[in-house]
Amino acid sequence: MHYRHNLSAMSPELEAVVVDQILSLCVNEVEFSELIDMMQRTATFPRHILKKYLFHLIDYDFISYQGKSKVYVITRVGLDLLSIINKEKRITRSEIQDILICLK
Repeated sequence: MHYRHNLSAMSPELEAVVVDQILSLCVNEVEFSELIDMMQRTATFPRHILKKYLFHLIDYDFISYQGKSKVYVITRVGLDLLSIINKEKRITRSEIQDILICLK
């Protein structure tokens, strides 16, 4: 079965600061409990928001979930996005909090 994104539906907008943290943590494979612990160290971060981000990041193939080992892993596409975020921070000298990622 092939799933096609509904382009007429509102595209999700994700904060780059959160996406950057999640993708960085997924480079070394991370379990959900570790992910939520790490995210909450920097700020109060509700579980339901993390689940929303994970859903979109998996749906758009930035990360994958490895069911047997119960870990999240960054994909090649996710590494590319992480590179783009880092390049954007460096080139524009933008605060990462000011960057939104719009998925289509």
